[in-house]
Amino acid sequence: MKFLLGTALALGTTVVAVISDVKSPQTAASSGVTSVADYGAIPNDGQDDTAAIRRALAASAGSPQRTLSFPGGRFHVSSLTLRRDVSVHLPNGTLLEVAENAVLQINSPFRAGLYQVFSGPGDVHFGAGSVGEVYPQWWGASAANSDSSPAINRAINSAPDLPGINIRLSGVFQCQSRIHVNRHRVKLVGDGMYATQLTFNPATPETLFEFSHADKSVLAQCAIRDIGLVGAGQYEDRNRVQKVGIKIVDADILEVRNIAIHNWGGNQSIGLQVQGRELVFVENITVLADLPILIDKNPGLDWISIDHSTFRNTYLLPMDPHGASVQIASGVALHNVVFDGTNAWVGGKYGLYWEDTATQGVSMNLSVKNVRMENGTAHGGAMIHIAHNYNLMNLVLENIYGCGGGVGGIFLRKCTSATLQNIFYTPVQGNAPEGYIPTALDIDESSTNVVLINAFWNGGLIKTGKLIKTFGTNSNPYRYNNRLIETYDRPDNGQGEGLVLYGTKTWCYNGVLADGANLALPVGAHAKTKVATVTVAASGPGQTNAAAQFMIGGESEVLQVSGTELTSNTPAEGRLCLVPGPQVQLQNRLGTDVDVVVTLFWR
Repeated sequence: MKFLLGTALALGTTVVAVISDVKSPQTAASSGVTSVADYGAIPNDGQDDTAAIRRALAASAGSPQRTLSFPGGRFHVSSLTLRRDVSVHLPNGTLLEVAENAVLQINSPFRAGLYQVFSGPGDVHFGAGSVGEVYPQWWGASAANSDSSPAINRAINSAPDLPGINIRLSGVFQCQSRIHVNRHRVKLVGDGMYATQLTFNPATPETLFEFSHADKSVLAQCAIRDIGLVGAGQYEDRNRVQKVGIKIVDADILEVRNIAIHNWGGNQSIGLQVQGRELVFVENITVLADLPILIDKNPGLDWISIDHSTFRNTYLLPMDPHGASVQIASGVALHNVVFDGTNAWVGGKYGLYWEDTATQGVSMNLSVKNVRMENGTAHGGAMIHIAHNYNLMNLVLENIYGCGGGVGGIFLRKCTSATLQNIFYTPVQGNAPEGYIPTALDIDESSTNVVLINAFWNGGLIKTGKLIKTFGTNSNPYRYNNRLIETYDRPDNGQGEGLVLYGTKTWCYNGVLADGANLALPVGAHAKTKVATVTVAASGPGQTNAAAQFMIGGESEVLQVSGTELTSNTPAEGRLCLVPGPQVQLQNRLGTDVDVVVTLFWR
């Protein structure tokens, strides 16, 4: 029972003045603090305290320094707005239980520690300027809670009317269900990738953090950083529930920085799954998972799945010995993606793996730099394995080092304009079968314009298919397959000028010229050639040898400067002939197939 100051009670003939232990409104007002208990709010009585809190707010009107105070206990609240001119502090032990379908709108400066202050099915919404950061502990998240995900979700959804919200994840949490970022400009920030830790133990396949809009629209300008994720269970248990650490779906400008994902194994669990859209920035991440990074198709688009995105400073450890550190899914249309910084990819059968059988258009501008892949225990595979379904244009592989247990080097199919620079590959036998020889470089005629600069293959097979080397230099010892500069192109690809030396164009050819066949040179009247010199040599069975030097003048005139008797500058049977025309042609009329070498210099 509450008594008012100065109430007199008659006990027999004695008058006793009883003073309540609760301050009067006047006393509270003089201290700048308004207690809701002074206006009828009673904790733990199961009754709605909204009206009493409104009376306390009315009493505090007119003073910007007023603080609304709640004693300990549970207060029941229906829809209520706390004004901007009143500060609210909820001490440990105070709980505001918001009724179903009600909204507690907090526009006032708000303060509480890392303990629960909200409960009930209703919503709590913060207004502009009320808080700088929101803590999931306010809804009950804690190390003692078996599933803190619902509390974290309530924190994420606590500012629907603001442009964005900062969620501070401080401490250790247990999670069993999904944390869904479903609005723009949510920033989830921890105290450090090893200081803030979320242990995930779902009962069925699930994602811990998902960034996506429920209406399938683009999600913009979100971030997650300075957090550690740990999969529950034993590292050796491959039958654990499949899980995804961070899943990004159709996002625009999203940052993943300073993230550690550990022990993320079981049924091909994924550390980071990116499903578009653009400007995804991943930096300073450590991922120990069955599949550390998966770049997947964007379910919201039929075309470009990922564009203008960067992965920097990655430490990736695939738990699947036959898996990859980075996998690009079949059907992904990729544009402008960069792996840069410093990247350690340890274990697995592949570094980057892209086996595409579904894309129906060109992908372009993939750059992979500064990678060291090592300690693979499965033989086969490759540091970089790219087999595109249609065509990947402008591929850059730079400063890549590999020494794995039988893992191969570079495998490319259907790549146009690929530059391999500063590649160092040295195979290690590991547990590969006896006599197994890894493949250092495997490219073929499905690719074109492949350039090698300072590529060092310290062992392993070199496979180039039907590609022709249009230019190449090597350093000693040659047996180590050093490629200082080397370029490859498809055969019969309409090759024009090769090296240009001080303005002089060059062209070379070597191969078999069948009996009766013609070889067109890239000079003549059609090419408006001013002057050229041609050297031809041919050799075939039965001591069929022919060689000559020719000059080509204006209007495609061909003059023979010197040569053996089996050469001619006009068509003739039994001769190797260089004849004029719109394109000068070398004609084999020797009566047998011959090996030929042609060199051409022209202006």
